[in-house]
Amino acid sequence: MSGKRIRVLVAEDDEVNAKAARTILEKLGCLVDIATDGSEAVNHFRTGDYDLILMDWQMPLMNGVEATARIRAMPGGATTPIIGTTSGDAHAECLKGGMDEIVPKPFLFDKMHYVLSRWTGWTGNPKPDPCQA
Repeated sequence: MSGKRIRVLVAEDDEVNAKAARTILEKLGCLVDIATDGSEAVNHFRTGDYDLILMDWQMPLMNGVEATARIRAMPGGATTPIIGTTSGDAHAECLKGGMDEIVPKPFLFDKMHYVLSRWTGWTGNPKPDPCQA
């Protein structure tokens, strides 16, 4: 997957967290779309072709677990990596709800690099972020 840009959907209702995820992912060379709640994430997935989804577990209108279940039932949803994001203790709930892995907040450059390579086969070798070195 080193020849194409990875497309990531970030489902995050907190504006600061969404901006942090976008900044890190774009520095890693990703194309990023933001959904501010679970239902918006489902709609984005329906019309987009994503290599990976970062899914906040607690959002308004539709939480991340319900959004994950709906995406998993859609064409391509069963094989798209969905990485749960949380600052709390909902790890077991997220995994039980169909997410593939959990990434704790705050988002860190090195962790996003690892997640991309593990779940998408991305082989890029970015320079470390000087703000998080």
